[in-house]
Amino acid sequence: MRRPPSACFSLAPAAVVAMLAGCADLNDTGLAALATRVPAYAIVNEQLVQGEMTLYPDHTGTVTLRGKAAPTVDANGVAVAAPAPAGKLVLSSCVGRLRYTATSMGSIDLRCNDGSVSDLRMALIGETRGYGYGQTATGLVSLTFGLGPVEARAHLTVPPNRQLVEGTDSSNLELR
Repeated sequence: MRRPPSACFSLAPAAVVAMLAGCADLNDTGLAALATRVPAYAIVNEQLVQGEMTLYPDHTGTVTLRGKAAPTVDANGVAVAAPAPAGKLVLSSCVGRLRYTATSMGSIDLRCNDGSVSDLRMALIGETRGYGYGQTATGLVSLTFGLGPVEARAHLTVPPNRQLVEGTDSSNLELR
């Protein structure tokens, strides 16, 4: 039994779409396999968030940061969560996308759970190391990636009357 010619032509677009979808999945899998993950630290609106940046070979990347409220001690010696700076919401997470704009420069679109949005200008100081600066509607943003805590402290903008120190876990920082 022979199909009419119109049936063959209607299957051709479906086959092309399926093939392209398969290629896209293969490309995403390849990029993920070749991705480099590095530690990331940021101070956003006077609050510290830390996590990781994933750098892809196609000169893009993602950043995922989480806040860790540093405990403070009340008058009774009980540890309590540190409050957010006056007039600001507690920052618990930020995510962003990185794209290179030149060989050693780029831009990071950072968005946080408190509604803060910033477009950071970043500079690479190595293939997987760099820093960036920007501003939200209510404060400054500084970010580092691929740097250890000691190196990161040199590039992060610490709020007035605060101190950025190495945490009890040598891979973390604390803002006091």
